[in-house]
Amino acid sequence: MSRRILRFDPPDRFIAGAIGEPGRRIFHLQAIGGGISATVIVEKTQVAILARRIAEMLKDLSEGGSVKLPQDPPTLRRRNPELAEPVDPAFRVGTIALAWDPSVKRLIVEFRDDMSEEEASEAPAPINDAPTGPDVLRVSLPVDAALRFAEQALQL
Repeated sequence: MSRRILRFDPPDRFIAGAIGEPGRRIFHLQAIGGGISATVIVEKTQVAILARRIAEMLKDLSEGGSVKLPQDPPTLRRRNPELAEPVDPAFRVGTIALAWDPSVKRLIVEFRDDMSEEEASEAPAPINDAPTGPDVLRVSLPVDAALRFAEQALQL
């Protein structure tokens, strides 16, 4: 089976969501754009860590002068957005890579499928489009969209 690389550059919508009752929820990330959608399963801790890391990375970049953050924090909705139906996860996320692309001033987040035990013993490869490897969901986010995602994910 060939490798799937699902790209959203940028997505129309990128959210974290959960299905199920508290304590038994399954967490998802969903990107929608260009008439397609992709959903992946993540752990609750992965969502929280990713949101905090995005906020930290953007703060560091703003202090270095690479990006300008809005003066006012994003306003949050009272309810988290709902995942679009049908929720048909492409894979369960094993590895998450985060990078800054200064040429387009966007945050690149890559979610990789769980790897076999043999592959997991190797160091994760950097973001790439090699024809072999785990399936990938790659999302390119402008600064404002990355901040909205981080705030929404932390609220979740």
